[in-house]
Formats: sequence, C-alpha cells, structure tokens
Amino acid sequence: MKTLSPGLRVGWVVAAKPVIAQLVLMKQAADLHSPTINQMAVHQVAEQGFAAHVATLRRAYGSRRDAMLAALQETMPEGVSWTRPEGGMFVWLTLPKESDAAELLTRALESENIAFVPGQAFFADGAGRNTLRLSFSALNEADIRTGISRLARLLRHP
Repeated sequence: MKTLSPGLRVGWVVAAKPVIAQLVLMKQAADLHSPTINQMAVHQVAEQGFAAHVATLRRAYGSRRDAMLAALQETMPEGVSWTRPEGGMFVWLTLPKESDAAELLTRALESENIAFVPGQAFFADGAGRNTLRLSFSALNEADIRTGISRLARLLRHP
C-alpha cells in the first residue's frame, strides 16, 4: 500500500477464495506474517481518511508529472520520445536506438549532477538499452524543470 506508506509492507487482494488460499500459503512461506500493528494502522487510516489522502497525492503527483511533461516538451532534442503516464510516478524516455542509457547515467552524474534509472533492467529480454525511467515523485516542479533542462543539455552535447 505505497500510497499510504511504502515502508509498512501491507496490501490487499481481491480474488476468488481458492486463489486467496494459495496466495496466503505463498505469503506465509515468504515472510510468515506482516506485523499486526502495521495492519491495524493501515486499517484505521483506510477507514478514516484514505480517500482524502489519495486525492491529495493525486494533485501533488499530477502537478509534478505535468511539470515534467512540459519540461520535456520544451527542452528535449529531436529523436527523444516519452510516455504520458495516467498513473504511477515515472515517465519513460526512449532515446535514439544507438544510445546507451547506462553510459548516459555516468555522464549525467559527473557533469550535470542528475540521476535516472537506465531502462534495460526492466526488460526481461535485455532490450531497452536506449530507455530510461524518470521519477517525478520526490522533487518539486522547479527542481523537475531544472533536472530535465540538464538532461536535455547532456543529450544535445554528447
């Protein structure tokens, strides 16, 4: 339930009873039991204010996402494309085919003091060398614009 608190490690499943029975067995084999106090806290918050909390998060993340998308539109060089997420906290960039996002990350850290996650790790078949994942969850709109501007500068001057 990351929308409440990623560290609590609780969630829920809606499924048929036989599926839930199997999931319970798998969960118990994996970690025995989620802490009872965490489950109680999540239950209490879910009953008393979760909808309002989600609405607040949607506004905040939506504003940050929109700032990132606008900055990408304004600054990215030709040949770079990106997703327009309707949920989540990431925008995916696709660079020209010959690009290597892992190598770009090294340069980004050294010369522009920015970071991102190279996308290849998210492809089971080893593809995605020219992709990268940008998070908009932890920064304010001004910092997002600054980071995207630095990334665009780096892409323009290899």
